[in-house]
Parts: sequence; C-alpha cells; structure tokens
Amino acid sequence: MALTKPNALRLASHAMNEGAVALRGQLLQDEDGQYNVGDRNLSEWLVQAEGHEVIIILASVDTTAHTGLHQCGVCGRDYEGEECPHCATARARLRGR
Repeated sequence: MALTKPNALRLASHAMNEGAVALRGQLLQDEDGQYNVGDRNLSEWLVQAEGHEVIIILASVDTTAHTGLHQCGVCGRDYEGEECPHCATARARLRGR
C-alpha cells in the first residue's frame, strides 16, 4: 500500500527527529544488482547497522493521488489550495478579523 507523500514525509521527519536515518529517493537496482535509494547504496547503509537490532520502514509514495495536497509547516495538517484553512482561520481570529 502506498502512502501519501505528506504522510510519508511526516513519518520520516518524526524518525529523523528521534535520531534515525531516513533515506528518500527513487529505489533503483544498478547493473551489479545493488539497490540504491537516490544516490545512497542501500547495502552500504545496511552494513553500518549490522549487529544492531533495526526496524526498517519502506514506504512507497503514491505520487498520483492528492496532487494538490500540501502539508502545513505550522500545524502539520494536510490541505488543498494556497494556504492552510485551519491556520488561516486561527490567524484571522487572533488578528480580530
């Protein structure tokens, strides 16, 4: 099952905030049979974790769904359009409009 891009990025962000490594990019197999995520060799990354207990989350991102969907940098909610309606309402309320 593919995740929406904002949800996958939020998951990666939370992991990185806790000190984990998150790799982002297209998963490709090179001519040697090695898998790469972006420009990082996945096998080399896994060798660094050898001997440690790990949890690996592989999230396929659905780039076709919710093409107009954005993630608010302030409240984290997903929204469509120019600005987050939740934050816009809060700003208007705080400014007395």
